[in-house]
Amino acid sequence: MNIKWLSIIGVTALMLICSCKSALDLKPKTDLDAGTALTGYENLKAALNGVYSLVNDFKYLPRYMNLVELSTDNTEVMKAGNNATTAGIECYSFKRTASMLDIGAWNAAYKAIYHANMVINAIADDAAPNMLQLKGEALFLRAMLHMQLVQVFGKPYAQNAGAHPGIPYVFSTDAALRPSRNTVKEVYSLAAADYEKAAGMIAETKSNAYAGKAACWAALADLYLNAGDAAKAISYADKVINSNQYTLMTGSNYLTYFSTDHSSAADKETIFTIKNLDSQGKGFYGLGYSYTQTKYAAVSAPLLSLLTETAGDVRLAFYTKLSTPGGDRYFTNKFVQNGNPAVSSPVMYRLTDMYLVRAEANAKTNPQASLDDVNLLRKRAGITGSGLYQLSDLHGRASVLQVVLDEARIECAFENGRRRAALLRNGLPMVRDYAGSTVPGSHVNIAATDNSVIYPLPATEITVNPNLTQNPF
Repeated sequence: MNIKWLSIIGVTALMLICSCKSALDLKPKTDLDAGTALTGYENLKAALNGVYSLVNDFKYLPRYMNLVELSTDNTEVMKAGNNATTAGIECYSFKRTASMLDIGAWNAAYKAIYHANMVINAIADDAAPNMLQLKGEALFLRAMLHMQLVQVFGKPYAQNAGAHPGIPYVFSTDAALRPSRNTVKEVYSLAAADYEKAAGMIAETKSNAYAGKAACWAALADLYLNAGDAAKAISYADKVINSNQYTLMTGSNYLTYFSTDHSSAADKETIFTIKNLDSQGKGFYGLGYSYTQTKYAAVSAPLLSLLTETAGDVRLAFYTKLSTPGGDRYFTNKFVQNGNPAVSSPVMYRLTDMYLVRAEANAKTNPQASLDDVNLLRKRAGITGSGLYQLSDLHGRASVLQVVLDEARIECAFENGRRRAALLRNGLPMVRDYAGSTVPGSHVNIAATDNSVIYPLPATEITVNPNLTQNPF
């Protein structure tokens, strides 16, 4: 990242961010000068809210989500050519160039990391509890952003035990910094340390729009699953499940789960969400733009087959049938908040994720426990009787692991790159063979080891920072 540029805009941009109204009800802080911006609880609280705003910025979140979702077998892009907001065909087709529009997500993520570091470095480890709360939340956001980046720009941890180049893990706001790439393993280790430290500092229970202790545990469960450490993945998933803070949404609350901002007292499932108010439409930068609004990326036939495989599965309600020139197709409505496809509050972690993490981690060593977690989710989805799995009846699946991966695909499609990560950590290919489609990318079989499963670093970053090495593409 261009640290020099970030340092120039640093305090000024932070003040501008903190003067904006956001979903987190930020208080205006336009009167802060550079000398006082990072001192005192109220100023640092405003600065932290600025970090949340940067994570939620249209320059980052929609672009990141399209990088990890449009490159999966859950989608079928309906028309070739660049979408106005996502350059989605480049993600979908596995075309990789250093000038890809969506690589702007790199700069936007490091901008948020830079500001998180401003908060983290301003608060001592022995500060008062209310200050440590702020530091803990900033540590969580720093770790989350680095983990999202390494998922996009670094080879899967499962390949070469994490020894491949990852991304720079940045702690500093030094204008002269020209960081080299940490290995994937180092990024995971540093993020795990940040999450652990954050969990130890966070004491206050806020809404699910803020990082909490359980969000740190959920992130660690996900991290260790991707790192191949099943025991630790189970341990952290258990901490969330057994915390008694969360319950699975059921009935009508489940059917409308994705159409809200997750602030209702009835929402006991959401651990951490990127909240937007209904009035905060992002227009053609909204996540729903590529799906229901423009009918750009439809639900793939294989995913639809899974959704309709079992009678009574209510999860088809998370999709809308719309007319297209090629006939009626389903599109996800997980990014349509109260009927508006320009607004959504995407969930980063929910209780469901923890059951699926635990199920996958148990699949080979404790298959009955794995099926128990899968069946719990299927029962919540309205499936009973023969629709549930037994060790003696896996419904044609070759293994319990395949059962878990299919269930996770049904439950978490279009959510934070979960399908992409599942394929990569298990060494499975990304296969599309969509009958009748001529859109580049609709007929591919991409091995998990292929260079195109990750994205190139921005060419401008390679030019500015000679210590960065480029991904092969």
